[in-house]
Amino acid sequence: MADEEVKTEDAEATDAKASGGSVVPWLLVGLLAAVAGGMVPTLMPTTEGTEETEVEEPPFELPEPENTVFVPFADPEAKDQQIVVNLNEGNLTRYLRIVVQLQVASDFEAEFLEKLKEQRVLLRSWLISRISDKSLEEVRGAAGQNRLRREIQDQFNSILFPDGYDRIYDVLFVEFAVQ
Repeated sequence: MADEEVKTEDAEATDAKASGGSVVPWLLVGLLAAVAGGMVPTLMPTTEGTEETEVEEPPFELPEPENTVFVPFADPEAKDQQIVVNLNEGNLTRYLRIVVQLQVASDFEAEFLEKLKEQRVLLRSWLISRISDKSLEEVRGAAGQNRLRREIQDQFNSILFPDGYDRIYDVLFVEFAVQ
């Protein structure tokens, strides 16, 4: 019985040496990785001696708040200015009712109204689809409203002004009701 215990202890010691091995190879691998990582910035090409390209300035300056106007998103001929959309809620039927106004530069108002008139159907369809994908939690509170305002502003600017210059400075909710 004592021989069996000795053999068992010898087998466990042999297994420990074979499986655990030494820590030294792992330390060497870690050291080599750290040295290689530290060398990467010195091997990268530098920008010294290259000319900087001039960044194109936008064709307009951001207006002062007193030089902006608020344009209703809804069609002026429409009697109802609201957009009503069912929210993406499982078993509950919840809807969001909003009225949107867009802040633009006053000297750009006529051109903006013309572009808005051309694209209003497309923008309204996108807006209804986007809001209908939202859940109650996604539109709740100031953070949810601000996120939605930014999404609307980015999408409207990209559709109306594909040149990349934002001309809609803010999206405002005149009415925002969840029921």
